[in-house]
Amino acid sequence: MTDEKIICNYHVHGECGQFHSEIKTDMDVERFPSGKFETNELLIELTILTYNILRMIGQESVGRRQPRHKIKRRRIGTVISNFIMIVSHVTTLARQLIM
Repeated sequence: MTDEKIICNYHVHGECGQFHSEIKTDMDVERFPSGKFETNELLIELTILTYNILRMIGQESVGRRQPRHKIKRRRIGTVISNFIMIVSHVTTLARQLIM
């Protein structure tokens, strides 16, 4: 392999490690809840589906605002936090309108 190819593979490996870390920590899937293979398989499939949906939402939100520095992608934890903040803003505004 050429030096450039080795460096490229090294960076791709690091990026895969980041994705794996996001699934484990940000989505709180560090341990399997069951000793049954079928249950754990279902959990992984639902986790992957949820992760991909959150990634798509995160990628869509990257180009919406003008950030201070260039952003390539948002971590899943950031996307989830943004959802929580949006819900809290909507709830606060709804309370103000009712009163």
